[in-house]
Amino acid sequence: MTFFKHIRIGTWWFKLPPFLVLIYLYFIKENENDFGQEIFLVLFLILGIITIAVFASLINNYYDQEDDLIAGKENKMINLSQNYKYIVLGSAFFTGILYSVFLFPNFYALVFYWLSWFCFYLYSCKQFRLKEKAYLGVIFDGLGSQFFPTLFIFSFLYKGDIGNHLLFIVSGSIWMTFSFGMRSLIIHQYDDYENDIKAGVSTFVNSTSQLSKSLFQGFVLFGEIISFMVFMWAIDWQIFVFPILIYVLLLVVFKIVFTIKFYFFKPLENERSRSLFFDFYITILPLALLGVLTFKNYQNAILLVFSIILFNVPTLLNAMNFLKVKAIK
Repeated sequence: MTFFKHIRIGTWWFKLPPFLVLIYLYFIKENENDFGQEIFLVLFLILGIITIAVFASLINNYYDQEDDLIAGKENKMINLSQNYKYIVLGSAFFTGILYSVFLFPNFYALVFYWLSWFCFYLYSCKQFRLKEKAYLGVIFDGLGSQFFPTLFIFSFLYKGDIGNHLLFIVSGSIWMTFSFGMRSLIIHQYDDYENDIKAGVSTFVNSTSQLSKSLFQGFVLFGEIISFMVFMWAIDWQIFVFPILIYVLLLVVFKIVFTIKFYFFKPLENERSRSLFFDFYITILPLALLGVLTFKNYQNAILLVFSIILFNVPTLLNAMNFLKVKAIK
């Protein structure tokens, strides 16, 4: 459990399903029916994303020690000796190098993989500390957490042949960057607003004017919606009709039965609220695509079951706890 707190698994585990969406859509688009190959690609690529996420968490913990101590936030790195801190960071770096060996000779996949690591270093380290540079912080987090990892996935899947699938790859990468990169970080900054103020940490949310915030947030949301629409069109928009209808029905149920409100950026305090579209991206779309893959090859039912256990059960439990707590309030 301590290890999971070290790597802040709760902050990025829910972001893995959208990466799986990219892989599933590749299977559908390219008519991949070899179950063994599908399992290999899912496990190998998700492992790569996890190594990036672990490094991002550890390097952030390392450089956030003083700020977290002032804000009273939990940071397991604080309790470690300096030598052990270096060992932890070195182990993460060595794991990345070991993983890179298996990327050869795919040059593009290798470059995009390490560009993500580089972005997170610039984002966290004291020399640059882009985390506290308002717009640059939001942009570089989006690049490191979503844009380059998405390009890494597509480069590996297409063996570096990006040019012949440019619209699909670029629109998917931009969608991931705006949604689970930039918008997700802005939501997190709103959630962490008081802690950041207490620690004297400057972020996009607490250091920009209301007008600038509104304009930039509008740009992020516009980019997310347009890029996702292009992404759907680049594959086959009909694949998305059923999951979209399911999500619309879910929104109605949440609104009427549970009186839940929805937001794009700023969570609603002391009210039942959920981020709009995220339940669709994280739960409904991955399950719908796995349903399509299972229909094409019944062996994919194994992948469906494991996906539900690893991602959807925790999501359901969190949702139930969310509703229970709100009901008590």
